[in-house]
Amino acid sequence: MNNKSVSTATIGFMCLALAGWMVSMPTAGWFGQVYPHGVAITAALAILLTIMGILTFVHGRTLDCIIFFGGAGLFWSGHLYGMAVEPGTAEPGSYGGWYFFVWALFFAWVWLGSFKAELQRMLFLLGLWLTLLALAIGEWAGIHGFTLAGGYLGLITSILAAITSAIEIIGYGRKEYPNEDSRTESRVRTAAAQ
Repeated sequence: MNNKSVSTATIGFMCLALAGWMVSMPTAGWFGQVYPHGVAITAALAILLTIMGILTFVHGRTLDCIIFFGGAGLFWSGHLYGMAVEPGTAEPGSYGGWYFFVWALFFAWVWLGSFKAELQRMLFLLGLWLTLLALAIGEWAGIHGFTLAGGYLGLITSILAAITSAIEIIGYGRKEYPNEDSRTESRVRTAAAQ
């Protein structure tokens, strides 16, 4: 991993963690709806995920690129849905179920392609597609228990995204990556000790 891909992975996975957490709290039953801060953050983070997706593509990090573009699409469409829904209107559960199911399929096949990646990325993708599948079943069947399970799986998945973000930057700080002036940290310490 080169220096530049550390920042894109750190920022991208933190965007997924923050947006996922904000939209999963109401689904888990903690709040009655996604409030304006949640709607606003999904838009901003979807844009930032798009930028991180482009940068990871440039850096050759294919899996992260697909995850970030997929997350951007998921959260941007969620933002637009939140903006379009008028109070008292709702779409049929069967339609919402298909929305979540298609996203679940997408992230399921990304998960299948992640088996050579780090464990935390695999677990994040597993949690994400299971979250979306639970939400789809909850919409189709009208069973609140599946929706609630999807909300809690979303919270757990958001924690996994935050852990992935932290591992990227903490691992970077512990390795001997070049500083801005191209000296490695160990050489800097050696020179300072002399």
